[in-house]
Amino acid sequence: MAYLRAVLIVLTLLLFLSLAPLQWLALRRRWPLRLWLPVAMGRTLAALVRQEVVVDRAPPPRGPRLIVTNHISWLDIVVLCSVEPVCFLAKREVEAWPVVSAFARLQETVFVDRQRRRTIPAANAAMAQRMLAGRPVLLFPEGTTGDGSALRKFHSSHFAAARDLLATASGIETVCVQPVAIRYSSPAAAWLGDATLLPHLWSLLKGEPIRCDLAFGKPLAYGRGECRKAIADEAASSIASMLASMQRAADLLAQTGTPALEPIG
Repeated sequence: MAYLRAVLIVLTLLLFLSLAPLQWLALRRRWPLRLWLPVAMGRTLAALVRQEVVVDRAPPPRGPRLIVTNHISWLDIVVLCSVEPVCFLAKREVEAWPVVSAFARLQETVFVDRQRRRTIPAANAAMAQRMLAGRPVLLFPEGTTGDGSALRKFHSSHFAAARDLLATASGIETVCVQPVAIRYSSPAAAWLGDATLLPHLWSLLKGEPIRCDLAFGKPLAYGRGECRKAIADEAASSIASMLASMQRAADLLAQTGTPALEPIG
């Protein structure tokens, strides 16, 4: 079955790649379709990799939104894209990845060179533009993946995208910073360091299905004059608290067999 799922993933990628001209046109014309093609792709890939995506959230807040979350794997992007039409900040190296780079551009990904700090303001400005246009922007403040057992330090540089948005939009008083906690049921989901993508994907296809819990925390209001470092610390604290709660829920599930959350439709 792993070989069959691998073939289906390739066919899925080819299918969505064939729709690239339509997605490009939708982006140019600002059609709603530009938002939901990536969601359809995310849900299809999540199903083929056998990710059971389980979400705990209230209705999304209105207005510009910066989603910040812990980072465990490339799967984080797949599962979050399966939930809503986000675009995200990615390292410049992703632009050189075959196939992946094409999909990233069609999802309005913002790229940043982490080795050159002077590229950060331009990336923040692009993130602000995406949020002004109605796209939630996904940020991994840790800057790299971890094994999910503990949070790494949150870097606050890209939280300044909210400040940049407020500086250019006089009619907007706050930007919503939305903390999101990600937890996988198996350490096999973790994609650490410079591990290559295909071997990790193959190990997932051969292994057992994995459950991914997403918990959306209380939105934080980033207003004019707010300290980006303080907001980053508050988001990290919120995510750490949610991860602890999710661990307790997982322990309860193991003991009783009763799930605390329901899978998305």
